Amino acid sequence: METFVGIKRLKEKQKEQLLAFEKWAEADNWSAFHEAHFDWWMFPIDQPSRLGLLYTVNQSDIDNLKKDQEFMSNYLRGVELLLLSWGWELNKKSLISAPSEHQTWHNWPIRLSKCAQSLELFGCTEAYESVVAYGRYLLSHGTDFTFRNKDLSERFR
Repeated sequence: METFVGIKRLKEKQKEQLLAFEKWAEADNWSAFHEAHFDWWMFPIDQPSRLGLLYTVNQSDIDNLKKDQEFMSNYLRGVELLLLSWGWELNKKSLISAPSEHQTWHNWPIRLSKCAQSLELFGCTEAYESVVAYGRYLLSHGTDFTFRNKDLSERFR
């Protein structure tokens, strides 16, 4: 199993992805968010993923990244844009008033769960609470939070 790519590469990969996010949002291309794969480096967690340990952070990595203002700003902007792609306004903790056609939930409970887990690990309480509120909204409207036969709804209840 491959080991962690390192903080430098994680930050580079995240910054590259954020540039793509910004381009998609500016072009009102919300479906690009739903089709792309990015959660490993955009919302790093402390557990192995399908990519093994490549983007798995430990507490020391998290502590170092939290001190990096550019990383944290990019990280939270990434969260904001992901949520906008689903029709949720992160800072207002509510649905956006006039979503575009593809600005809606696209059945990615794993992505929402990883985003919430990452925010919790990085101590981003306000953003975490908004993501959880969105998850609760989805659950209250009957959304299935099963991914690969695993129920991911516990964090949002």
